[in-house]
Amino acid sequence: MCLTEIEAKRKLREIAKDTRKIKLTTHVRERMMERGISLKQIICCFEYGDITEGPYPDTRGDSKLNITVRTAGENITTTVVIRCREDGDFSIVVTTFKE
Repeated sequence: MCLTEIEAKRKLREIAKDTRKIKLTTHVRERMMERGISLKQIICCFEYGDITEGPYPDTRGDSKLNITVRTAGENITTTVVIRCREDGDFSIVVTTFKE
């Protein structure tokens, strides 16, 4: 079931408190290095960012969205999938870029 924008923002803030719930794909790790974006900046997206696209359901029924925040003098956008499971919610960071 896809989350509403309010629910998604609340879950992002909760996930940011326990960074073990933030999973990074190989793709996003490569983009972070290529674009000079740190894990701290991605966490800042979770903590303070605004949802700029979505949430909308992905092919697995999870909620996919973009979050943007101004951090370290730059606008950082991160694409995230939030998976809500009975044993706990977690997120998968798909990609990130500077605007």
